Amino acid sequence: MKRTLLSITALLLVLSSGAIARAQIPPPPTPTPDPHTYTDPGMNFTAPPDAYLVGRASNATPDALSEDLQTVATWVLHPGQEDARTITIAMEAYDGPPDQWEAQFESQTHSSQDGTLIRNKTPMTLLNGMPAYFVEIAYGSGFDAKKEYAVVWADGERGVVLAEVSRMGDSSDAEAQRVLKQVTAVRYPMNQP
Repeated sequence: MKRTLLSITALLLVLSSGAIARAQIPPPPTPTPDPHTYTDPGMNFTAPPDAYLVGRASNATPDALSEDLQTVATWVLHPGQEDARTITIAMEAYDGPPDQWEAQFESQTHSSQDGTLIRNKTPMTLLNGMPAYFVEIAYGSGFDAKKEYAVVWADGERGVVLAEVSRMGDSSDAEAQRVLKQVTAVRYPMNQP
């Protein structure tokens, strides 16, 4: 009888441990990031619903950035059409005074392309009140002429440029402001990686 009880107890333990193993729910999969949203400890941007994500960097922390602008996210509006436009977020390591970042951006832009014309540099604030500039840039000539509208700010650790680029005449400052308006930023948290 004692041996039977031990066998039954052992069988119950084996069965119950198997049942427990089968009853365990696997962990939920890591959620796929929203393709319209770029978020990090210092900023948040939501692209328009009709924008298609082309690419997003996995790490845009100040330590991972160089002292030259690097694109960290790109979306396309109207892909494959004549009036296709690109939305980009570019960053570089920048720990200088935030109010001097826009001038540095302007200098880099002038030296990177021939025939660059920067105009209508307008102070603005992001949705949450962070100071920024709205800058209109034209470059190229003829059929290759481009127009770039950029929202430019610094967060204490990075210089950030949120821009829409289109062929000359395919967009306007009002349209670019609509496309780029869903952005908030804060000083980059010093204790974040």
